Amino acid sequence: METAIQTGAISYPFVPQSEHIGIVKIGFWRRLPAFLIDNILLQFLTNIITSPLKKSLDIDDTTFVSIEDIIQNFETLLTILLFSITIYFIISCFYFTYFYGSTGQSVGKKIMKIKVISVTGDMITYRIAFIRYIGYIISEIPFFLGFLWIAFDKDKQGWHDKIAGTYVVKE
Repeated sequence: METAIQTGAISYPFVPQSEHIGIVKIGFWRRLPAFLIDNILLQFLTNIITSPLKKSLDIDDTTFVSIEDIIQNFETLLTILLFSITIYFIISCFYFTYFYGSTGQSVGKKIMKIKVISVTGDMITYRIAFIRYIGYIISEIPFFLGFLWIAFDKDKQGWHDKIAGTYVVKE
């Protein structure tokens, strides 16, 4: 009799715990540096891409120094913020989907020697990597609660892991 694991809208074949011997699930504190490394890299890439817009809008380090400057240049501030956020989400979507779908590791996870696998122990597909990225957004919305969940979950899964049916394990 084959049993299935239901994770969100996706069902996976049940893999007995005995078949996961040797797999070490990684918790919050080991995953946090990888997350920070990836986000610093993504922010750097976003800044490179948004620099021409900032230059064309004549934005420099002194443009938004005081409250008066912010109020006076509010439309410019809003434009650059919305553009930067949009670029960040587009880059991060491709970044995480590509790296997790191809190797199971982003740059941060590679440095920390951890990787993403499916709950069945297999490499994840690009489709699952994309679903996991959407789960990242859901995990971020309520004050990053979906990421903090990792610290308290018995399987060391964040909401994005539960949505996509993934674990983060030792390389």
